[in-house]
Amino acid sequence: MNSELGNKVQAPDVRRLLIAQFGDYGEAEYRFARGGEETYYGQRYTVEFVASLVRTGYQVMVISLEKDTARQRLSSGVESVGIQLYPGRLRLPRTRALIRIASQWRPSHLLLHSPILELLNWARAHRVKTLPLLADSFQSSRFRDLLRYRRLATALNDSVIPWVANHGSNACTDLVRIGVNPEKILPFDLPAFDSPSKWTAKRSPQDPSRVTLTYVGQITASKGVGDLINAVGLANRAGERYELVLAGRGDVETFRTMAYDLGIGDHVHFLGLVPRPRALEAMNAGDVVVVPSRHEYPEGMPHTIYEGLVSRSPIVVSDHPMFVDRVIDRQNGLIFRASNPHSLYETVHRLVHDKLLYEKLSEHADLASQTFHGPLKWDHLISRWLSDNPDDKAWLAQFAIMGSSTSFGSKCPKFNAEETILRKSSRLKRSSLRTIGTAQSLFRR
Repeated sequence: MNSELGNKVQAPDVRRLLIAQFGDYGEAEYRFARGGEETYYGQRYTVEFVASLVRTGYQVMVISLEKDTARQRLSSGVESVGIQLYPGRLRLPRTRALIRIASQWRPSHLLLHSPILELLNWARAHRVKTLPLLADSFQSSRFRDLLRYRRLATALNDSVIPWVANHGSNACTDLVRIGVNPEKILPFDLPAFDSPSKWTAKRSPQDPSRVTLTYVGQITASKGVGDLINAVGLANRAGERYELVLAGRGDVETFRTMAYDLGIGDHVHFLGLVPRPRALEAMNAGDVVVVPSRHEYPEGMPHTIYEGLVSRSPIVVSDHPMFVDRVIDRQNGLIFRASNPHSLYETVHRLVHDKLLYEKLSEHADLASQTFHGPLKWDHLISRWLSDNPDDKAWLAQFAIMGSSTSFGSKCPKFNAEETILRKSSRLKRSSLRTIGTAQSLFRR
C-alpha cells in the first residue's frame, strides 16, 4: 500500500464536505458572477446549491478532475482546486496527488461524482461518510474492467456508504448487475428546466434530401461522432445533402480531418463549447438531433436526449443499453444500431421521408418531456444524505430500486464476478495462455 493510502489522517472537522467531480466549479462560479451562461444542463442549479451549503454552515471544497488549477477561495466561500486525473499514463501519481488533497482537507463527508476506486478505498479506510453520485454504466466485457467492477461493487457495499446514487433507473440496474446491494441504490435526476412550449411543433423538411443533423456533447469516438460523420458521408454519396452541426469539446481536429478525407469537410461544422441556450437553438434550427453513443461509452442518462425533446426536433438515438425504455422507437424518437453508420443513415433517411411520423414526434415532444425526469432530485438527495436523521433516511429509502425488484430483476440479473472472470480466463487458456494462475491471483486480491 502506498504512503498516501496508508497514512492516517487527522480526525475530520465537523461538517467539512469534499466534492470530487469532472467540471471546473471555480470557473463556472466566476462565469455566472459575470453574467455568463451555462455550458451544460443544470450547471447553474448545481453551482448555486453547493454555494448554499456554505451558508448553512458547511466548509466545502470542490476538486475538478479535468485540469490542474490553483487552489482558491471563491466569493461564495467554496474552496476550489483542480487536478487533471487522466493525463495519459500518469494515473498513479495523479491519483496519489488527489488522495493527498483529500487527506489534507480532512473531510467529514465525501461527495463523489465519478467511480474512482482509489478515492473510495481511502474514504472507507478513514470512515469518511461517502455518497457516490454517479452518471455511469458498466458495460465493458474486458477482463481488466470486470476485475475493476468487482472491486468497485465491494467498495460500494461498505457500510460507510449508506447510499449509492446513479443517474436514471437503467444505470442503477447496471449497479445491481455488477453486484451492488439494491437496497442502497437510488436513481436520481435533475429538475426540468426547459419546456418544448418555447417552440412550436415543426413541419417535416420540405426537401428531405437536404437536412441538418445536430449533435451536442463530447467530440470523441466512443460518443459515436465518427459514426455520425460517416453517416453524413453515406448520405452525400447517395446524392443527398446532409449538413452536420456539432457543439462540444474533444478531439475536434481528428474528426475535422476525417470529414475532409470523406469529401464532406464543408458540410460538417464544429461550434466548439457553446452556451447551453445556443446549443438548444442549434438543435431547434436543425431537422434532427442525434445521440449516437457507442455501447462502450459509460452513459448514465444524457440530458441531450431531453434537450432534443425540448427543441422540438425529432431525436434519433443509438440502441445503447442505458437508453432502453427512455426512448421508445417511433413513439418519442427513433433508434438505430450503435457503431453502425449505415443503420444511422437509414434511420435518419426513413424519419425525414415520413412526414406523418416526423410531425407526430415533434408535436408530442411536450408530453414526452413531461415524463422524462425521475422523482428524486439531485439537491434533495444530497440534503437528506447530509442530514442523516432517521426521517431523512426513511424518505430516501422509498426511492431505493429494491422497491421495484421484480422489474429490475427481470431486466438485469445479478452479475456474478467470479463466474465471469473464470469464464474469461478459460477463453484465454484456449487461446494458448499457458496458465490462468495470474488471473486467479488477481481475483483473490
